[in-house]
Amino acid sequence: DKEFTLLKGGDISELSYVEQNGGKYYLDGEEMDCMDILEREGFNIVRLRLYNDPGNPDYSPSNRLPAGIQDEEDILRLARRAKAAGMQIELTFHYSDYWTNGEDQNKPHEWEGLGFDELKQALYDYTRDFMQRMADQSTTPEYVSIGNEVQAGMLYPDGDVVDHIAQLVELVNAGYDAVKEVAPESLVIFHSNAAGNREQYDWLFTQFRDRGARYDVIGASYYPFSAFTNLSAKDIREWAEYIAERFDKDIILMETGYAWNPTLPDGKPGQLGDNGPYKEMTPRGQKDFILDLIHEIKLTENNRLLGFLYWDPIFIECGNLGWELGGDNVVSNTTLFGFDGEALEVFDAFKYNN
Repeated sequence: DKEFTLLKGGDISELSYVEQNGGKYYLDGEEMDCMDILEREGFNIVRLRLYNDPGNPDYSPSNRLPAGIQDEEDILRLARRAKAAGMQIELTFHYSDYWTNGEDQNKPHEWEGLGFDELKQALYDYTRDFMQRMADQSTTPEYVSIGNEVQAGMLYPDGDVVDHIAQLVELVNAGYDAVKEVAPESLVIFHSNAAGNREQYDWLFTQFRDRGARYDVIGASYYPFSAFTNLSAKDIREWAEYIAERFDKDIILMETGYAWNPTLPDGKPGQLGDNGPYKEMTPRGQKDFILDLIHEIKLTENNRLLGFLYWDPIFIECGNLGWELGGDNVVSNTTLFGFDGEALEVFDAFKYNN
């Protein structure tokens, strides 16, 4: 059997945004290129999220983002840097001009008004064309997610789970086919939130199995505390073993995060106000959490839990940059770098038994 290589990485989609606005990263007091720090300190994969037309002032919600960030050209540049650093790539198609999750799945403005068959064709063409651009520059992604946290569907209302699950399966299959046309070896992920929720995953992936959905890997978001879960890494391992055996699929943790400070620098609460069963809101607590997560992943039966992607690890404090224009940076107390851009001790966990 091929030796198991645990995937350890994170989403670097905000890197250009930070760098263009003067953000700097430091390792042991020395300013360095962020990608070099990540590679040196144990990353072997990065996640990149792609929006269709972000930063277009003529459309909402596109106008909630700056121009030139997380569009095709930006993601292509970041992919080249990641490959130059020897990393694998996970590419997430949001199929929107802005952030999507279970609550918000806004169609790209160019796809508004399309009939369902036209929408499905647009998704296929867009996916295939960008995958070809990635292949043409030798950055074909090892993993590709069709949508982001699509447990309730995507491209509402056409692909919502409640009323149009058959159409959702058709959309997922169109994306799968487009990926495989360009890159047969790329593994396609279907990504849901609430890792650890057996009932949700049982229902959703049974529906997918029974309706012939095509995908290779189950993606799951895991935060020690959220509205859905209050679970330790051991709990997640036990859940993953159950789900992997039930559906015969490998699993990757598409998102995880840990608050190493109780608040943002200005005292406001960040995105994560609690670390669930892990009580210590310190850099040491963050390191211990990642060590525990890696330990449990390595214990998973048959290596079916492939690894994890940390959420927004590099989106450090930098001027007034926020989640959206005019908003706060709500993750600067959960990054892998401190408020001043210094690499935190959590990287000792990433390097552990690398």
